[in-house]
Order: sequence, then C-alpha cells, then structure tokens
Amino acid sequence: MQIEGSVVRLEDRIDNYVRETKFPRSLFVSEDGRIVGTWIMGNDYRVKSAYYGGYPAGYLRRVKALFPDKRRVLHLFSGKVELDALPGDTVDINRRLRPTFVDDAQTLEHVPLERYDLILADPPYSVEDAERYRTTMIKRNAVMRALRRAAEGTHIVWLDQVLPMYRKDAFAIEAVIGMVKSTNHRFRVVTIFRRLGRATSEVSPSKAGTRVSQRSSAPAPLS
Repeated sequence: MQIEGSVVRLEDRIDNYVRETKFPRSLFVSEDGRIVGTWIMGNDYRVKSAYYGGYPAGYLRRVKALFPDKRRVLHLFSGKVELDALPGDTVDINRRLRPTFVDDAQTLEHVPLERYDLILADPPYSVEDAERYRTTMIKRNAVMRALRRAAEGTHIVWLDQVLPMYRKDAFAIEAVIGMVKSTNHRFRVVTIFRRLGRATSEVSPSKAGTRVSQRSSAPAPLS
C-alpha cells in the first residue's frame, strides 16, 4: 500500500488493519462512505499503566493499524498513555503526569495543533469520572472547537459514550466503530473525524506554539 504523499482509501485502511492485527474483518465501508463496524476487545482487563480510565489492552494497536500513514501523533487527556504502543506527544491538565503540554483540552492554547496529523481523545465520560481525575467535567463542544486549529486532513480519533457536537463545515465523520470490552463494562464508540479545509468564517488563534517541556512544567447528525 502506498502511503507517502497520497490519500489512503478507507478500504486500504481496513485491509492494513486486518493484516497488522490478524483480527477477523469486522470493519466495512458502508454505502454512505464511512467505516462502520465493531471492536470486541475480549476479556483482557489489563491497563498497563494501572491508571484509572486507561485504554484497554490492544486499543492503541488497533488505532495504529488503521493509520499507517500517520507520523505525528498527539494524545489528548493523555493520563499515563502507553507511548510504546503508539508514540507521540501528550496533553494533560495535570502537570504531575509530566505531559509534553500542560494545557486545558477545551482551549489547547499552548499546543501547536498544526504539527500533528493524528489526534487521539479519550475524555472523561461523566461527572463521576471527572471527579476521579480531580478535575471538572469538560465541555465536548469546546474541545472540538479548539481542534479546529488542526491542519486539513488531520484525523481525530474520539473514544466516548457521546458523539460530541461539531461543525459540519470543519469536520467530516469517516468512521463509527462500536467498542465492547466485556461483560459489566460500558459500551463505547470510536468516532473518527477528518479535518476539512478551513471555512472562511473560522479565525485561528495566535496563541498556539508554546511548547512546555515534560521535564519543566495541564451533536451534529451523522448525515
């Protein structure tokens, strides 16, 4: 599969996913031009970091297999994300976790979003979850508004129980994947957005670009 300097077809992403993960083909391109399907994560309850809310075992491997063309990855709400599974920079509001950028995901004022071509987000799903992280509940639409500074063609992989509100002239949904972990675990959805060309009404903030060393320093319808 050619991935450098060209647009990767959705069918090619699925083929690479099956080839790299060796999982059964559970993703398909629907008649409306989106990837749809289900990921059954199995009975492996491990979270390598033991951090509350961490990605289930195998999740990052699956995402990586879908995006063989991506080279510059950013993890929002990063916590203690397993960077050996999917290397990249990190954003978290808690400086004790030593993220690349200490910033609020609702503004991302200090994050040069235009540098990245793949952004992963796994926000708190509820007020109760936010309390576990000792922070306030986020406004999903504010995060999506901040992500409008991302470059055209950037993909955002959003794991949640809710489809966030977004501008249809700023993002297109390219995939909707149901994710089942096991019995007595919450059902979640992986929504993959692609950043469209900037609308004329959009204004880019001038504050982005201040990098914080990790050693020195926190819905629209589918149709």
